[in-house]
Amino acid sequence: MAAPSAGALKRASLVLLLAALIWGSMVPVLSVLAERYDSWLLSWLRYILGLPVLWLAVLLGSRPAGALQAIPRGRLLALGTAMTAFSVLYTFGVAHAHPATAAIVLMCGPIWAAFLARIMLRAPMPPGFFFTLLLVVGGGIVVVLGSPGKTGQGFALEGGEPLLVIAQLCWSWYSIQAQRWLGNRGQIVLSALSSTTASVLLGLVCGVVWLAGGIALPTVAPSAADWGMLAWIGLFGVAVAVLLWNTGVSLVGVPVASLFANSAPVFSIALAAAMGREPTWLQLVGGAIVMGGIAQHQLRQVRAARR
Repeated sequence: MAAPSAGALKRASLVLLLAALIWGSMVPVLSVLAERYDSWLLSWLRYILGLPVLWLAVLLGSRPAGALQAIPRGRLLALGTAMTAFSVLYTFGVAHAHPATAAIVLMCGPIWAAFLARIMLRAPMPPGFFFTLLLVVGGGIVVVLGSPGKTGQGFALEGGEPLLVIAQLCWSWYSIQAQRWLGNRGQIVLSALSSTTASVLLGLVCGVVWLAGGIALPTVAPSAADWGMLAWIGLFGVAVAVLLWNTGVSLVGVPVASLFANSAPVFSIALAAAMGREPTWLQLVGGAIVMGGIAQHQLRQVRAARR
């Protein structure tokens, strides 16, 4: 991957921060919905509800110049499988892991992304990347430790932590391979095709879980507020956020994009504060470290691109 220009770095910062903002907003919304609806059902609905928006964007968007070869079905299946595996493993991992250790494992996502990108792409990391990685991961862990109720819980391994690592590796693999296989078709088409395949596969998984009695269907019709929150997690949580993520990856690569993903909890804290829940001082310090680490890395890259 060629070094991005200063303009590309600025666009990447914008789209990846917007994606992190959306993912950060998912925490309070999903926590409310999970009290009334099955988590498996919510995971599938997120993809289904976001698909019309993505395909409308495909119809309204411009077409790539030149003739394009047919996409091998095996590649689409592989990308959809990786997205589905991420969703399933994430669900099981969070359900069978201590909340504090699960959050810390998820904060280490940029490490797994850098590891996988190094193996698959053989490309050197940008100057200062590992220092930024230390700041972002360390700051993220401070945010977790500062969350109300976390410090007194202690830490324990309950078996789900490896599933979370594998889930993050699946997402990073998808992010890299999607650019390799579908990047020439544009980020909107890439996101629509891979999300559609994943929604079909995840629907099949949910069907099997439902037949096994593992999904509790809602007994009460969703309220207007519920429909609004469902629309939010589908329209923005999947359709818009995945498109923004893929766009950012196409500009700066998976390792750098993953650094931005660690800012999602910072936005969650800000949204919680806006709703009247004051953050702890550790959360503020950790959030400042995360955002400062990302800012200094992007400024360094922009200066280098202008030389």
